[in-house]
Order: sequence, then C-alpha cells, then structure tokens
Amino acid sequence: MSKPTIFLVHGYNGTPKIFNYFKETFEQNGHEVVIPQFPTQTDITIDSYFAVFDQYKTGLNDNTIIIAHSIGNIMSLKYLCKNNIAIRGYVSLAGFGEPFINEGRDDLNNVIAPLRLTDEELAKLPELIGKAYSIYSDDDHIVPFDILKKYPTIIGAKDCLISGIGHMGKKSGLEELPEVVDIVNNI
Repeated sequence: MSKPTIFLVHGYNGTPKIFNYFKETFEQNGHEVVIPQFPTQTDITIDSYFAVFDQYKTGLNDNTIIIAHSIGNIMSLKYLCKNNIAIRGYVSLAGFGEPFINEGRDDLNNVIAPLRLTDEELAKLPELIGKAYSIYSDDDHIVPFDILKKYPTIIGAKDCLISGIGHMGKKSGLEELPEVVDIVNNI
C-alpha cells in the first residue's frame, strides 16, 4: 500500500502554525498533504464545513489519515459518519465531542453550542477509523481539561496527554510536534 494521504483539518482560527511543520515533514517523507481552507470564526457551521469536505470527498478513503485541530475534529468525524467513509487513521489535536462554555468568548461559544457527537455517530466511529489517537494538553486555554480528557474514551482513541503544549493553535506558538509524525509512521 502506498503512503497514506494526510488531510489537515483546521479549527476556529484557521490554519495553525503547526500545520506548516506537518506539511513540510510529511511531504519530505513521501506523503501527499492536503490542507483545505474551511470557514473560520463566526462563519463556521456544520453545513459550511461539509461543503468544503465535499470538494475533497473522493480523496477520503482507507489510505487517508486525518489530523484535525479543535473544532476540525468534530466536523471531520461528523462528516465521515454522515457519508460512511472509512479512513486509515485519525489524529486529534485538542479535540472535543460536546459543547462547552469559554468565559468571555461568546463568538466561540455560539459556534460550538450546536456541536455534539451523537450516540449514533459514536457507535459508528470504530468501523470508520482504523487507528485513532487523541493528543491534548494540561494547559489548554480554550477547551476545559475534563472535556479533553474524556474525548479519547468516547471516540475509542489512544489517550495522548502531552504536558505544556496548550491548545496547539496560533496562540500557543507551537512549531513542531514530532509525536504526531511518530504516530502517523505507525498507522
């Protein structure tokens, strides 16, 4: 089997800096890397994310690994479930499967309020995702720790707590995450 295609799915604020590292590293390792441009901030809806996913649907298959950040996680999993698409692997960065409140961030709270993985979707995930990993931190300034900690359990992913890496988005300034490269090499 050829090297899997890597889909990088961003979250609320757009493409995080860490995606540049992933793109460069995975392309050097012979992977095709796709970084769709999804809606950001208050333009985010399930339908708007799905419209972008639809443009790449033929590239999502059993030789695809999705690496998703924050809101990109729930959107990716909902899309796979809705379209019954099986993939080779999935790596979550700061993923969550239910809404939460972030004090002082009504813009963000309004976007995530309707986002929840349903029981039907959770039951379907094991047949759609080959290997799954959930990376999160103990100092995430966006998603509450209890929700981050719960996510790998509800989606059936390997729990990967990495201390001190924040939300892994633009504000964290994270430039490298070799743990993700190691995980992808083992999927």
